[in-house]
Amino acid sequence: MYRMKKLFMILLLFFMVLAAFVTPAFASSDPLIEKLKEKGLLDEKEAKEILTQMQKEEAKTSVAGLPAWVRKIDFNGDLRLRHDTQWRNEGDNKYDRNRERLRLRFGFNAKITDTTKVGVRLVSGSGFQNTTNQSFDGHARGKEIFIDRAYASWQPSDFFKITGGKHKNPLFTTPLVWDPDVNPEGISESLNFDVSDCISIFSNLGQWFIEELKIKDSDRDPTLLTFQLGAQIKPSKKIKFELAGTYYDFKNLDELEWDKDGTLGDTDTFIGYNNKYGQQMIFDSNDKLLNEFQCWELAAKVNIKDVLPVPFSIFGNYIINTGADIDELMEKGVDPGDSDPADLAGYEGDDRDTGWLVGVSVGNKKKKGDFYAKYHYQVLEDYAFPAVFVDSDFHGGGTNNKGHYVHGRYLLADNIQARATGFFTERDDERKDGKKDEDRVQLDIVINF
Repeated sequence: MYRMKKLFMILLLFFMVLAAFVTPAFASSDPLIEKLKEKGLLDEKEAKEILTQMQKEEAKTSVAGLPAWVRKIDFNGDLRLRHDTQWRNEGDNKYDRNRERLRLRFGFNAKITDTTKVGVRLVSGSGFQNTTNQSFDGHARGKEIFIDRAYASWQPSDFFKITGGKHKNPLFTTPLVWDPDVNPEGISESLNFDVSDCISIFSNLGQWFIEELKIKDSDRDPTLLTFQLGAQIKPSKKIKFELAGTYYDFKNLDELEWDKDGTLGDTDTFIGYNNKYGQQMIFDSNDKLLNEFQCWELAAKVNIKDVLPVPFSIFGNYIINTGADIDELMEKGVDPGDSDPADLAGYEGDDRDTGWLVGVSVGNKKKKGDFYAKYHYQVLEDYAFPAVFVDSDFHGGGTNNKGHYVHGRYLLADNIQARATGFFTERDDERKDGKKDEDRVQLDIVINF
């Protein structure tokens, strides 16, 4: 009863905040146009069209007087204010957690030449790769800002682009594998060829860095090579089908070492984060990492419009790590002191190497008055993909989970959204680590600028 009352008060506060945003969102007008409407010389549709055109002309005039180099820069950003509640049941421990949080992102894209673009984005957060949230705590101390993206791209033709730096993930995928906040570091190449009016072939390649090791320790840095090949098919104006297969080859992970200074307890490291969030890291007699990730992903999506009053889509993906071998980890692994391979015996030889997701979305998210809803169900086993990259909100982050994701949003204005998201999750396999159920609700106001 107490929990329901608390959630009711949170929802009430959320909708009061919505009301504060809705009022000014519909107040944009022009006195002359309003007078013409009163006299019957303009109807509502004509008035909106004229007002929109006036706003476009005003924007052109204000930009025209700026220096040429400024006009080549496109500034953008957004602010998200969030209430976040978690209900967790883990073993004998049960607790509720409530947080008020923000996310701030601000950046720019600059067209340097006809073929070259540079982009930079700064974000709030803690510096972790898969989240940009910042909680309200620390007795009102200042919040940190990090470099989220810093890249240059060269596109000499319509079908080829190469990007280097810390940049947006170019892969066709889902949050089952990649948290949307993860921006890989390295080089990416994208190709796109039109086979016909209704069929196009695309490919995304990546050479991304995982860790940089000290030269005295090794000259073989852990890296990720990605190879994606896909197709986009439009059998009619109403239907678009997308399909892609991806291979992820994590190289030189055996150069990562356990050390007595507490590597496994440091979530800033690849092996430390994975070990904490669902993937026990196993080492050989030389303290070298034995875990391997050679992952294959298949993703598909169907977009359908002009059949229902609003567009909708069906999507899904499947991933398997062919490098996972529980028996080998137990046979070759030794206990350095804080990771005993015998702990894996509970899985009885099950490699725990797959994951899948299926979902549906409906609606638009382009302009004022649009609504959008999304649902998916997923199962992600322990070693299907490195925990360090997967969704940080689902089941508290990491792998060995399953459950439901529900999301909805409404556009109060073209650049203001109200969102609500729910996660209803549990541990997929309790044989090794026991029970962990987690439900989570997030209420957001997002303002783009």
